[in-house]
Amino acid sequence: MRIAFARWAVVGLLLPACLLAWSSGPVLAQTKSVAPIRGVVRPLNQAAISIDLPIRVQRLHAREAEAFKKGDVLVTFDCERLRAEFAAAEAAAREMELSLKSQSYLDTRGAVGKLEVEISRARFDKAQAEAAGIAARLKLCTVVAPFDGRIAELKINENEVPANGQPFISLVDETSFEIDLIVTSTAIRSIEIGTKFTFTIDETGRTYSASILRIGAAVDPVSQSVKVIAGFTETDSKIIAGMSGVAVIPELEAVR
Repeated sequence: MRIAFARWAVVGLLLPACLLAWSSGPVLAQTKSVAPIRGVVRPLNQAAISIDLPIRVQRLHAREAEAFKKGDVLVTFDCERLRAEFAAAEAAAREMELSLKSQSYLDTRGAVGKLEVEISRARFDKAQAEAAGIAARLKLCTVVAPFDGRIAELKINENEVPANGQPFISLVDETSFEIDLIVTSTAIRSIEIGTKFTFTIDETGRTYSASILRIGAAVDPVSQSVKVIAGFTETDSKIIAGMSGVAVIPELEAVR
């Protein structure tokens, strides 16, 4: 009798614990944490400018982190030698033009053949092309702002010659931003272009309204994720390119 009573006592102690473990299972599943959707703020327009001419920086009209307007001159190079080459090329083109006119006049008088006229015309065309090529290079002597923004990075000083083909100045547009998000590939079932959400920036602590603009064209098969590009529907002067934050998309929260 004592053995039977002991067995029932053990069962009586274990049964509540088993029921507690069974009943707590669904609660734990419901409170399972989900990784937040991270995003990075990216400027809509940005540019890294380089030059392939060995010319000296004559003047920097703006410094790093300074703001500028579209059309402002940011950097001026010393192009005196290039301007002299352009003047010589223009003179050569005028000479070839006069020669062509002379040959054309003589042709009307039967003093020269058609071949001489065509040779003069070819020389004139070549001289014009050479002058146009130098004129195109002269446009590189000034760096003009392509949009409103600020200088993100400046790698050159006055009187220095920038490295051939290496960006020496980086520009960012501070009037328009986009948000790059990485979501799971299954999330595209619940979101679409125009889906609205909120985005809280870590650096400022402020929350902004945003909406999805584009959904990536391909899924990463390794991480099973897809890139989503969104845009702010409201902004302020506190937003800077490169800031990061957390997106809360109601449609995805409902699925979770």
